[in-house]
Amino acid sequence: MIKNLSGFLKLLNRYQNKQVDADEKQAMDLWYDSINFSEENKSVLSEDQAGKAMWAAIEGKMDNNKKPATHSDFRPRFRNMYIKLAAACMLLVIGLVAYRTLSREEQVIAGVRNEVLTGMQEAHNAGSKPMSFTLSDGSKAVLEPGASLYYPVHFNAHERTVFLKGDVFFEVAHDPSRPFFVHANNIITKVLGTSFTVRENSKTKSIEVAVMTGVVEVRRAEAAEENELPESKVVLTQNKKVTFFKEGEKLVTGLVEKPTLLKNNALQIDRAEFNYAGASLPDIVKILENAYGVKILLQNEKLRNCNINADLSQENTLFSQLEILCESISAEYQLTGDTITLVGPGCPPLK
Repeated sequence: MIKNLSGFLKLLNRYQNKQVDADEKQAMDLWYDSINFSEENKSVLSEDQAGKAMWAAIEGKMDNNKKPATHSDFRPRFRNMYIKLAAACMLLVIGLVAYRTLSREEQVIAGVRNEVLTGMQEAHNAGSKPMSFTLSDGSKAVLEPGASLYYPVHFNAHERTVFLKGDVFFEVAHDPSRPFFVHANNIITKVLGTSFTVRENSKTKSIEVAVMTGVVEVRRAEAAEENELPESKVVLTQNKKVTFFKEGEKLVTGLVEKPTLLKNNALQIDRAEFNYAGASLPDIVKILENAYGVKILLQNEKLRNCNINADLSQENTLFSQLEILCESISAEYQLTGDTITLVGPGCPPLK
């Protein structure tokens, strides 16, 4: 009647050790009752003996149904049909419970199975505000509400590895001898010392890594380092981001929402350099590229003829500066991946 008892025997073992939940207990109680299995036998027999005995009891009742029916056993036959139906229902219930239990046991967190996280600590933000957390190497993490971070008490001598679920900002302590790896579902981010954010979007089934300072490497989790294809890995610098879309398994690069001055340039660039009086557009583009670490193209060759009178020194982000710049020459900027293109009619050549 039944080809495989292994799933049932596992559930039976937990039942005998009182390790089942309410639904599992109810299903097992009904099962025992349906075959009139004694309470004494529950505790005395081993799980294998009990399981086989229960199946034998059910099959014994099924065999009774094969005997020719007479007028005198009409009612017992009816009763056996009821038992057969009840046993079948119990099989369905146990199957559903076992499926739910196995699904729970094989739960995937942060893109890995539960056993990978065995022995790790968990930091979970159950509040409504960001929660700061410091790891053993001095690296800092800021967990957004609902986020979880899995980490070892102490990192090993060769690498620092954590797993996360949700949105987390990292400020990684610099340690060239021990790279820092962040596993987030389908991607792995590798850094030496930098600050970046990892965000999950459940609606689009995507994960975004955005770099605030330094350099990080992002690759697909299933891509082996020695055999990975170029499209499986992206190297990001400040103000750059990459988004991994599970559908299609693609890494799409872009710029962060608010690019800021490169860390190395923040103290070196004088804000007065963003105040232009008759400066050529190509010269301004070069200054912005160096200041923010981005690539800016001119779509129309005539744009190279434009001279600019504009004060961008009061604007704190690249995009706000570009808006003022474009407005002064009736142009607009377009963002494709991590490249900015200025589009417009341009200016007549200087005489």
